[in-house]
Amino acid sequence: LSPQTSKEDTDKVPHETNYEKERCEIVCDPLGMYIHIPFCRSRCDYCGFYSIGRKPTDRYIDALTKEMDLKSPDFEDRLCDTVYLGGGTPSSLSEAQLTRLMKTLSQHFRISDTAEITMEMNPCDMSEDYLKNAMRAGVNRISIGVQEKHDHLLSAIGRRHTAKEAETAVKRAYRMGFHNLSLDLMYELPGQTVKDFEASLRWAVHLPVNHMSIYSLILEDGTRMAQLAERGRLARPSEEESWAMYQAMCRILPAYGFEGYGISSFGREGYRSRHNQKYWELSDYLGLGPAACSRIGRTRTENTPGVRLYEKELLTGHPPQQEVETLSDTDEMEEYCFLHLRMKEGIPLDGFRKRYGADITHWYGDAVKMLKEKKLLKEEAGHLFLTYHGAALGNFVFEQFLLD
Repeated sequence: LSPQTSKEDTDKVPHETNYEKERCEIVCDPLGMYIHIPFCRSRCDYCGFYSIGRKPTDRYIDALTKEMDLKSPDFEDRLCDTVYLGGGTPSSLSEAQLTRLMKTLSQHFRISDTAEITMEMNPCDMSEDYLKNAMRAGVNRISIGVQEKHDHLLSAIGRRHTAKEAETAVKRAYRMGFHNLSLDLMYELPGQTVKDFEASLRWAVHLPVNHMSIYSLILEDGTRMAQLAERGRLARPSEEESWAMYQAMCRILPAYGFEGYGISSFGREGYRSRHNQKYWELSDYLGLGPAACSRIGRTRTENTPGVRLYEKELLTGHPPQQEVETLSDTDEMEEYCFLHLRMKEGIPLDGFRKRYGADITHWYGDAVKMLKEKKLLKEEAGHLFLTYHGAALGNFVFEQFLLD
């Protein structure tokens, strides 16, 4: 004690160890960061994400900076351990814009030294100079939109690159030191055969990548493909062919060391997408940019789409327009179930019980029983998870966890 401090005074001061512990609990609760870059050279025929067909401007980076100014004070004690630049096409940013964006981000937020920093890129943007600049800016993981091995199918869905360009881009990135590479592939494409998809998988596993996201084609409202389907002009694989493609994915990728840890996600050991797991585990993440979503605790917000509106609001000193939703206990429980079911490990039953105060059968007894009888769910080692067939019928399973 100092000469001026009485024993009575010390009783009013938290012990240093408790203070540091409490502070560590705040600081060590990591935050994910998503930054939306809604610009593309041209829109792909299947894409339902918000984007516009032009290059990003410095004005857009100005607006993102203003959003960081407004939001960063609320997160000054939060350490960001994942950053994800998605789109649109983030690699449509110029080298100078990317450098400025990443520098500004690090000035506003505490970025972990071991953060996973992912940037989506199109193969045709991945020049040696661009990759060097991205690495200098701090990007350490690249998600590459490859989609298919066959040029006629790439052309049919509106992609601008060829398979050879994609292969060259992947190998160039690896050679330059990017050893955390992910590919996007697609199946159920118009004109795609089971052999086409199998060939794409076998080609992809021999590229120097350690993660793959495999998506079936979903016809999003307003896309060119949805319009073609409405007119009966979209020839898609049959249900039998689609099932065979799904089986090929689940057979071929694990045989080459890619573990299926999520419904659409496969990674070599140690290379799961840390950012995507934040979504599935209901962890906190902050979204920046028009149409970007955030989830902090039980509050979910979504910035209004529209680049011009977003720029106008922020550059005139206003926050971006957004929709805010506070999740009820029921809403949060539903999300907990079907997001955890996206993961290989499924729902941790003890974790569910601690979070919601009762066993999962209290709310979902009949549904769980039915799904187990149909062999769509399995319980083992304290976890409830999708079976092989359950994953193929994921949407049906998830619907059973809606309480209303």
